[in-house]
Amino acid sequence: MIPLKPLALSFSLLAAPLALAQTAPGTAAGNGALPGNAVGTRSSLPRAAAASNINPSDTRSTIAPTPPEPAVGPNASVSALLAAANQAIASGQTGTADEAMEQAETQILQRSVPQTQTDYVSQDPVVAQIDHARQALGNKDRAGAMRTINQILASGAPELGG
Repeated sequence: MIPLKPLALSFSLLAAPLALAQTAPGTAAGNGALPGNAVGTRSSLPRAAAASNINPSDTRSTIAPTPPEPAVGPNASVSALLAAANQAIASGQTGTADEAMEQAETQILQRSVPQTQTDYVSQDPVVAQIDHARQALGNKDRAGAMRTINQILASGAPELGG
């Protein structure tokens, strides 16, 4: 005689992936967002205050958590974003620091890359320095990240302006 409990448990374990595969559009199977999380709203889960998924040394999951937004306005300059990143690192808020640096990079790249050049690789030295600071942060080298950010801020590069 076959015990029914293990058989029922086996059936439910096999049925779970099938149920996930049949989810409606807008859920995990539709666009990558988990149910209840709207893409592009910064409300997606998981959330984390610590920087992660910058490089292999700090990546624990294929899902990058949503970091806190830096305490600057939506029209902040690159220098304001980098200053916010420095302050966040100093106070141990590495996720906020990484987000501020990503936003600074994006601002520079939006100014320098024609919309039709999807294969463009930036040669901008400030973008390279920001990436260097992010890599330091990913390697848990907070002092190195702050040193690089301070070098960028002291450079007076035209990219730093509003």
